[in-house]
Amino acid sequence: MISTKIAKDNAQIELFKKLYYESSSNHVDIDYLKRASIVRFFYDKHGNPIAGYVLNGNIPHRYLLDIPSERYDTCNIPPKDNMVEGCCIWMNRGLNSFGRGIIYIVTFYDYCMLGKRFMMGASVEPKVASLQKKVIPNVVYEGPIKHAPWCSMYFGTRRHMIWLTLFVVGNYWLVKPLRNKLTVFKRKLLSEA
Repeated sequence: MISTKIAKDNAQIELFKKLYYESSSNHVDIDYLKRASIVRFFYDKHGNPIAGYVLNGNIPHRYLLDIPSERYDTCNIPPKDNMVEGCCIWMNRGLNSFGRGIIYIVTFYDYCMLGKRFMMGASVEPKVASLQKKVIPNVVYEGPIKHAPWCSMYFGTRRHMIWLTLFVVGNYWLVKPLRNKLTVFKRKLLSEA
C-alpha cells in the first residue's frame, strides 16, 4: 500500500533534497523547494519514502533559469504566471509499475488543483524526453544546460496532461504486465519444448 503527503516543514524539505540527490545525483536549491507550490512524498507500507516530486507554479521557474541567456529570447515559453513546472521526480528502483502509475495520477491531480493552464516538464534523459514529447508536443528548449550536456524542455495544457497520464498509466498497468506475462509464457513454452 502506498501513502502520500505533502512536505510541510524544514526537516521534510531537507529529507526530500537528500533523497532526490541520492536518486539523481542532482542538487536542488533548498530555497527553491521551500517556495515551490507542492513538494510531495510517497511512502511504502512501512512508512519509508519511496518516491517524490515537486510542482512549482511560482515565479521564478527552475527550468527557465537553466536556459542559456543567448537562447532564451528564441524559446517558446508559455505565460509564466499560468504555468506549473513538474520537476525533481525520483522513484526507488524497486517501485513496481502499479505504484508508478499511482504517482502519475496524483501528479495530475496536484497539477489540476494548482489551477494553472500550462504544465512544463524537462528531462536530461533522451528516452524519457522522447516518451513525454509524444504527448506533450510543445518544445521550449533543447540543448546544453549548466549541469548537463543536453536537456529537453516541453510544455502542454491540461488536455495534454490527461493524455500523458493515460499513456503512462496504460503502459504501467496494462502494457508492461501483459508483456511480462507473455515473456513468462514464452519461457515456459521453450523450457517444455
